[in-house]
Amino acid sequence: MSKRTCLRIIALGPSCSEAPWHEEGKDTWGIQYTWRTWKLDRAFVMDEEEWIKAKNHSFSIPIDIAQEMRDAKIPIYVAKKWSDVPNSIEYPIEEIKNFFLGISYYMNSIAYMFALAIKEGYTRIETYGVDYRYFGDLGNKLGYPDNWLDETHCGSFWAGMIIGRGIELVITKRSSLLKPLSPGDPCFYGYSVSEQIHKQRKHILENRKKVELKQIPETLQVFRPPKGADLKEFIRQVELGTVQPIGNVQTKLATDTDETVEVEVKTMGDSTVTP
Repeated sequence: MSKRTCLRIIALGPSCSEAPWHEEGKDTWGIQYTWRTWKLDRAFVMDEEEWIKAKNHSFSIPIDIAQEMRDAKIPIYVAKKWSDVPNSIEYPIEEIKNFFLGISYYMNSIAYMFALAIKEGYTRIETYGVDYRYFGDLGNKLGYPDNWLDETHCGSFWAGMIIGRGIELVITKRSSLLKPLSPGDPCFYGYSVSEQIHKQRKHILENRKKVELKQIPETLQVFRPPKGADLKEFIRQVELGTVQPIGNVQTKLATDTDETVEVEVKTMGDSTVTP
């Protein structure tokens, strides 16, 4: 496969304002609506047709997304061919799946764009507006604090795929790709610690000290494997956090005058639990 050179990918995050309108010798791909502002070579509208049309018609000023796509007069990749958009092209999903054997992780349009760019042999990929900033305070205000984390993680995975294949990747400062959740936090574990992690560690140590000083009881969780379950697999699931405890055990630490250590078992719907 002959190597292509530079590709620009434009999405709708705040940093899209940094994207040049067009530059000779550099291909430009964008997601829906970016054709309004930039000269694109290709666009991607990977949302389900019924959903994206309904969403655009629900706006206070309805948008005919199909008409916009026709007017763009460029190839537009979709999951399935739109009968009313002649310039729509079905994304080569089977080719991509065969090219990236064992990978089934495409949580947004950017993932499809990254995958196709890798397959087509670009040596440099610039991203603009690929920010994934709808979490934290902004996400809470919008009512979906965790909605974009799936997309952020997937985008970072494909960014890692790009770098791992020796392709130069350019990310804007405002993007959250390959960056800590809190902007500006350290990125080298073991060498520096963020203020948030420092507070969490301090809290852990303070609670640990209270337990050792017998100021608060130590609480342990109780897990019971189902009858006939594979014990190693059950322990693995417990470590992954996919198994719910059947009860809590609060220990009453022994004093100098205690002959035994007493335990209090608080069960959750299972009166047969014992420590």
